[in-house]
Amino acid sequence: MRYCQRCGVPRILTSEHKWAPNGTISVTRDVNHRMVFIDNDALNHILEQISTRIGIPLEIIIQEAKRKSGKDFMDAVLSGLKGIVARNLASARVYSQLSKQVGMLGLGHAELVDYKRHSFLEGAITDAYSAPAITGDICGAFESVEGCTAEARYEVGAGGTVKCFIRSADVERPELESRFGYVPPPLLPGRNIYELCPVCRAPKALGVQYAFDADRGIIVDRKTNHRVVLIGVMTLANLFGELERELGDEVPKMIAEIEKDRVREVILSSAKDRDTSESGYLRYLKTLELKGMGNGVSVALSDGMVEARVDNPYFEPLVAGFLAGFYEATTGEKSALSWNDASAGYTSVTINRA
Repeated sequence: MRYCQRCGVPRILTSEHKWAPNGTISVTRDVNHRMVFIDNDALNHILEQISTRIGIPLEIIIQEAKRKSGKDFMDAVLSGLKGIVARNLASARVYSQLSKQVGMLGLGHAELVDYKRHSFLEGAITDAYSAPAITGDICGAFESVEGCTAEARYEVGAGGTVKCFIRSADVERPELESRFGYVPPPLLPGRNIYELCPVCRAPKALGVQYAFDADRGIIVDRKTNHRVVLIGVMTLANLFGELERELGDEVPKMIAEIEKDRVREVILSSAKDRDTSESGYLRYLKTLELKGMGNGVSVALSDGMVEARVDNPYFEPLVAGFLAGFYEATTGEKSALSWNDASAGYTSVTINRA
């Protein structure tokens, strides 16, 4: 069966990912490749807002960051003997499997339209989560499987179908190619306990929170009715890191502010009473765990100031904005926000009245 008959989660998803007690999700066959469920509307909103504020389209940056991340991921998947067989004997089947991965991750429904080994690939993606992003994903996979550099372009047709065109190319990558490299910070232990599905052994909360349509390649958060995607933390780090390098060191603050404003409005629209005690903040932070976003371990309140520690944050500015949005929605006051990078495995977020 494609879905677990008990919890409704696709079996390929639960077999290929592991939920750890420290607020992280990792790929089973590559524990260093961390994944995260993220609201696709929120991610696209952040990118659109950055583009609007700076007056520069971001499609090329998004596509290139995803190409690099996609190649790194496929290089890890196709390592050793498995990679030799895939690249030399069954390369076409690799793309068939890749299309299943795309659907499982909620990135859309991908079909191989035309392909010639070591030469070109054409694909069509319906319900794509992002046209430049999915094109970058497929280009990176092509480079890994074919062992060559490639060029990519896409067209968005009727109904939003994305047609991507990948071609092998005798091009030299820029000298700054290495700037896409990502070194994950150390992971700290945690004590979160998930109630597991007795059939597939995935967290039971996964099927409660999300609705999966593997045929369309869509995952929906039942609580918000928003589309979500399961993508690599490395992908986000590369994407936002590239934006910062290209556009300036104000980008992280901009990302946190955009996320803060979005979260504040989402909370205000829910019209629910919110517990703003320390335990209330900790319950709010606990929603990060299932998504692989990190592990909220402590909160301290004092004279309108909030200090919170989150171990293994997936991306510090987004975690900080997530907390600041809660603060502004529940206090009705503007916030001043700061955080530290997670090079030691955790971030400390401080929120004051502005």
